Amino acid sequence: MSDDLVDRLQRAESTPYGKARSSLLEDVVRRADAAENRELSFYSRLSLVTAYVMGGEARKSLVPFARCVADWDAEPERYSDHTHTFLWTFKYAPSTLSQFPEVPLAQTYGVLDDMERRWRTGGHSMHAVHQYRWLVASHVGDAETAAEQYRLWSTAPRDSLSDCVGCDPTSKVSHLIDIGWPADAVALAVGVLDGTLTCNEQPQQMLTALLPAYVAEGMYSEAVDAHRRSYRALRNLPGELKAYADHVVFLARTGNETKAIELVERHLADLDDPPTTLAEMNFAAAASLALRRVGSLMIRRPQGDDVPASQLAEELADRALGLAARFDERNGTTHQSEVIQSVLTAEPWVEYLPLSETARRARARSQTKPEPQQAEPFQPAVVAQGSEWLDHAEEAWHRYHRDEAIAAYKSFEAEVPEEARTPLDRARLLDLQGLTSQDNPEFALESWRTALALYADLGEEARLLRNRARIARMLGHQGQIEEALATGEQPMRWLIANDEPRRRAGWQDSLATLYAQAGRFEDAVAELEAARQLPETDADQLASSSILLSNLLVQLDRLEEAEAAATVGVTASDDVARSVAYRQRGRVRTKLDRAAEAVDDLEEAIAIAAGLPVSQPHVAFGQVDLARAYLMSGRPLEAAETAEEASPVLESEPDFAWTLADARGVLVDAYRALGELDAALAKVRAQLTDAPEEAHPHWLGLLRKDEGMLLERLDRDEEAVDALVAAAEYFEAAEQPIEYVQAIRLAGQSARYCGNFPLVPELLAKAQPVLDALPSADEAVIFQQAGIHWDLAMLELQKGDPAAAVAKAHQAASYYERGSFNTQLTNAKLLIAEHGTTDDALPREIFNSTHPGDDFWYRAGYLLLDRLRTQGRTEEANALEAQLTNQ
Repeated sequence: MSDDLVDRLQRAESTPYGKARSSLLEDVVRRADAAENRELSFYSRLSLVTAYVMGGEARKSLVPFARCVADWDAEPERYSDHTHTFLWTFKYAPSTLSQFPEVPLAQTYGVLDDMERRWRTGGHSMHAVHQYRWLVASHVGDAETAAEQYRLWSTAPRDSLSDCVGCDPTSKVSHLIDIGWPADAVALAVGVLDGTLTCNEQPQQMLTALLPAYVAEGMYSEAVDAHRRSYRALRNLPGELKAYADHVVFLARTGNETKAIELVERHLADLDDPPTTLAEMNFAAAASLALRRVGSLMIRRPQGDDVPASQLAEELADRALGLAARFDERNGTTHQSEVIQSVLTAEPWVEYLPLSETARRARARSQTKPEPQQAEPFQPAVVAQGSEWLDHAEEAWHRYHRDEAIAAYKSFEAEVPEEARTPLDRARLLDLQGLTSQDNPEFALESWRTALALYADLGEEARLLRNRARIARMLGHQGQIEEALATGEQPMRWLIANDEPRRRAGWQDSLATLYAQAGRFEDAVAELEAARQLPETDADQLASSSILLSNLLVQLDRLEEAEAAATVGVTASDDVARSVAYRQRGRVRTKLDRAAEAVDDLEEAIAIAAGLPVSQPHVAFGQVDLARAYLMSGRPLEAAETAEEASPVLESEPDFAWTLADARGVLVDAYRALGELDAALAKVRAQLTDAPEEAHPHWLGLLRKDEGMLLERLDRDEEAVDALVAAAEYFEAAEQPIEYVQAIRLAGQSARYCGNFPLVPELLAKAQPVLDALPSADEAVIFQQAGIHWDLAMLELQKGDPAAAVAKAHQAASYYERGSFNTQLTNAKLLIAEHGTTDDALPREIFNSTHPGDDFWYRAGYLLLDRLRTQGRTEEANALEAQLTNQ
């Protein structure tokens, strides 16, 4: 075989399934045909068949498959080395043919008969043959044949041509669910899911198949887990439109219509180029079911204008029924039309199945709280006259009854004509209008400032100072901190000492807020702690002050005290305040490395907020905190899903840029933990693209370093070099010399991986003077000095110069020993022993100094074993081999 063609084939087969892999294999086939390399042509076509099937282009597989069958039948001996691959690929044909209604059913049966003949001729088990006969019988609705083939399939012995231990029972699970035996389906799956699955289609296909069985058996938590895990694994893969349909149906029939619509909108474009007609039909039906449940909601289409859900539902229903009719005409049955009609008219399995703990808690709260009454204009419960209405309004405001306060002063305005109002009445009315209009700061400030002059003329000192304090609070909220303090600090001091006792804690809270806005955290804490000691402070005021106090204590790194303050906050009677308090305590517990407790708090915070008319950002910010706590608790799946849910809200406002960056950082780590490296890379690059102008170079360096390390793990080493060099430049700008050296070393490592050997010493030469300028006794400097020599040793080894590698390893070992980096020292000694010695002394020294059973112990032990055998010391060698084998 041509080395170039083999390299191209290997590169193609290392590419993920999809159009890119198929295109590379098509090129290999063309080149092999042109070179008249018949064996490579045959094998490449088999690989192309698999690529088409697994990459969402199953229809294309039929032509190269037919060519392989013809070539095999013409010269079976020539291709005998590929017998297993040929027969394995043969299994795709009956399934593929059945999924396109334009292919006559007789052709599918002919392929099944041919498959059985070949299996019998080769002495193979009929296990796979019965499976695919069952599949076709099930497709056409021949229940009797399907049942018999299932029986034969289940009793035939497995062999090397059987589907894997995950895929084979997945098909059986589908059969058991279809015939109404969900408990048996679950039982069959248990052993499979508990075992070791090596197929890249599992366990996601099995979990998807089990969704209706789990729900039918009341195994709701298992159903939710199966949906979340399997859809996540499937959602970016080609050719999975049928599986997406199963998940849409699951969501639509468990009260999760909103999530179902998310999936519909995400995958609607796949209907323009469906992997098979059968998948197109199933997804259209599933999408129609979900869309019918959301009525007039506007749906985004990949191309064209948004469309009402009800309209799109009808379009997709017609499409699904039309395709079903084509299948039935081909099959001579009505089975597919019946299946699609049952999907379109499906009733819910359950009223609502929460998909997360926060959703479950929110649901539980909604079921225990009374239904909200129809909002009506507030009617005062008291009978008052004249200025008594203002008394009542002020009292209502103090008790946090905003609507009641507004209704009372409106009654005053309606009852008392303007010319009959006293100056005090006018001032008090202005006060109330400002208080109830704080969402309009300019109007509120104007109202209070106008009232000031009236109070001054009347000699109403307490009321005048209250207004100055209110003006100061508003200025503080607007960021005018110096003016706020100048306006309000002394009035607030007077009010704390002299106002009505029940008001004093509130003023102390306001002064603390001003101090906090000014960065005077210690002063703010002192005010809040004093306010908590006032006997007249009511429980809700105490809770509110405690939330602010907790925030301030976090700023001062007094975390245990912050937790205690937040615990007081969660006793608030107001739901919004309690949600804020739970979030605050969760954040504190995260900082205290008590992530499991933090998760509980943050889930409660979000669940409370979910049922309130609070802003979406409040919920989204809490979700970012929860995602981080999930990640710290070793729950990356929940972390990823929670941060993903928060992201659209955070992306909607430029002011949320830093919180969005925080969410993306959590997602990068979650995706990395889940093995979703492409998704992690996309998030890192999104962070770099959207980085604020004022972003610190150190943070940007960390992002570019993350980018480079992800690219290295994805075997995109040339790109990794560029990213890591850029990271080093940011670290240099941020005056972070050790991180600069680390990034340069990583860039050199990636350069070595991609074979750019000359670049490695060039890069490391940039790092050396940086280290030389730092204190030589510093532990980090010693480690990096050793690392540079180690990197050069690995380079020389890869270049094929073991003597030079050993010399560099000696230098590295000297630094490692000096810094007491014992693990790295042992590794360097092993390289020296393997490539710089021929006797048994150094391997024996390493073997005796390492812990039995660890990697170094085994490496040194087998190296020592080779040396003993080379020296003819058989008895010692046999004893050592027994020791290594029995450990």
